[in-house]
Amino acid sequence: MTAQSELVVPKLTTPGKVRVITVGAILPLLFAMSGWAIASSLDGLPDELPSHWSGTVADSFLPPEAIINAWSFGSLFAAALAVSITAGAAHRWEWTPLGRGASAVGVGITGAVTSGLVVPLLLAQGATTAEVVAQGAAPSILCVMGGFAIFAILAVLALPPGHQTAPAHTPTQQRHAEEADE
Repeated sequence: MTAQSELVVPKLTTPGKVRVITVGAILPLLFAMSGWAIASSLDGLPDELPSHWSGTVADSFLPPEAIINAWSFGSLFAAALAVSITAGAAHRWEWTPLGRGASAVGVGITGAVTSGLVVPLLLAQGATTAEVVAQGAAPSILCVMGGFAIFAILAVLALPPGHQTAPAHTPTQQRHAEEADE
């Protein structure tokens, strides 16, 4: 490649732009806000929930409101990260495979944090603190890992495929290429 050539990436079509904005920006914000709304509306949670585990032992406890606030902040931060990654990846609407993957990872992180908030609280409804401790950390860990995998895979499937970059030829390079083909 000479100093005069540049890399060209085809621009996204309007339906592709809509998919990028919807999946990479709007849905992560909706996940975060929905997770907070669901978690905040739950009744029958124990007075304290495990907030930290050392191996199989819960060694720190917080009221449900504190856990909801912390995880909701984390979910909203992850959504903002997903929006930022998507905006950067879609800069000038030049969408590459790397941009698609990075955007899907941002959506997956949001799904992981939101799942890690909502599902363990749903499991804790109507239980005592001792019963929640007896469940262990496995449900939370599985929710975070499963949430990431599910949301990232769904995002990859929903986002438009990226275009490979291709060098743009100068007129002189194009003429030489055509002469070589003859």
